[in-house]
Amino acid sequence: MAMAQGARLLGEIEVGTLDELFRDLKSLQPPTIAPGRLGIPELDEIWDRRGGQLYVCGRYKALLYHIVSTAVSAPRSGVALVVDVDGRFDVTRLSCSEEELRHVYVVRTGKEGVERCLEEGRRWLVYGEHGSKGRELGVRVVSGGEGGKEADVVGCWRGWMRVQRGVGVEGFGGGISVEEAMRERGERQMVVEGSGWRAESDYGEFRWLEE
Repeated sequence: MAMAQGARLLGEIEVGTLDELFRDLKSLQPPTIAPGRLGIPELDEIWDRRGGQLYVCGRYKALLYHIVSTAVSAPRSGVALVVDVDGRFDVTRLSCSEEELRHVYVVRTGKEGVERCLEEGRRWLVYGEHGSKGRELGVRVVSGGEGGKEADVVGCWRGWMRVQRGVGVEGFGGGISVEEAMRERGERQMVVEGSGWRAESDYGEFRWLEE
């Protein structure tokens, strides 16, 4: 069932290579786009304090899924461009509707293609022929690799904002039986999952729950 649902969701978004994305792109001057805002008040405040572009590490994909889902959902109703460097951006983790998934564009490329992909992808989304005409480019994301000066958010192994679960749990005490440990393990997992996520940095903190 999960595999079938994942396959169906994958069919709702556009995934391609650089060559496929730019095949029909004509030579155009890059559009002027104002510095991005993510549409999430707490993150926008951090954005302003830091001076733009979030560089996220830790379990960063959880935050990327939240940001992308927000960008294409009401009230923003924009377009999301995701440059998937490590090939592990999982669209089934997005919380937006199937209709909104049509406005998420995922392009897979190696590290050397990130900058070109962001620039040409932006031009294509603004001037090209696609199913998201009339929507603003809401967010540009790089997932699984460094670089990307044109990106609004970069998720990689190092960054100045770290993502982790909302709460941690202590280890099991001494003298506990296997049965008790298994029972506590399930209870602790429920606590952890119910606590949501938190993104921490010197510029502020953001907490959220998965929908």
